Amino acid sequence: MNFSIRVLGKFAGWLSYNDFFDNVSSALGTFTGRVQSIALAVIIACLVINGVMFMFGEEAARKAKHWIMYVIIGAVVVFGAATIGSTVQSVVGF
Repeated sequence: MNFSIRVLGKFAGWLSYNDFFDNVSSALGTFTGRVQSIALAVIIACLVINGVMFMFGEEAARKAKHWIMYVIIGAVVVFGAATIGSTVQSVVGF
């Protein structure tokens, strides 16, 4: 009887350990999804602003060309980080 209580206690501790990592994993997935949706809106707004800047002369067009590179780099970082995170999660089995 005493042995089975100890075994069940260890199993319950292991179960809560796995629940913690499942909760962290789902929270990170939710967080990255929200960041991606916000980033998509910001990227679209920046591209619209860049398009308007192209219409306002040569100086603004030069600035817009630099901004477009920054927008593209930012988009790659945001969406690439989420993709790398989900890939690592699936490979590790976390």
